[in-house]
Amino acid sequence: MPPSWEKNEMAGKDWLMSFKRRNELSIRRPEPCSRSRATAFNQNNVAKFFENLERLIKRNPAFADGTRIFNLDETSTTTVQRPQKVVAPKGRKCIGKVTSGERGTLVTTCCIIGASGIALPSIIVFPRKNFKDHMIKIHHLEPWD
Repeated sequence: MPPSWEKNEMAGKDWLMSFKRRNELSIRRPEPCSRSRATAFNQNNVAKFFENLERLIKRNPAFADGTRIFNLDETSTTTVQRPQKVVAPKGRKCIGKVTSGERGTLVTTCCIIGASGIALPSIIVFPRKNFKDHMIKIHHLEPWD
């Protein structure tokens, strides 16, 4: 152990860089995750989910092949692209890049995939400020067998 570790009571930058290189690691910015979401994914909740799934499949065997089980994940997408970094001369204060708008609108994007492996086309939900009754088109769905 190098004497600097005992003196400083920690490893130095050179050790960290070598360790990252040896173990093929990188320093990255983590995605934020709420405490409630992080703690909800535990052994008890996962076991309860699979118990409910098993009960559902026993109650209705048509779900067993996975063709009627889907997962939907939603995310918000902005309508304005974030400009990429550009190379500019030193000392230049204002660097601009044209985008599609000053302030973007958040739209909801939904991706759906089935347990059998099929994927449905993505759904994009645009916000409306003024809703009109003629915008609703009611579809009559037939119940499952």
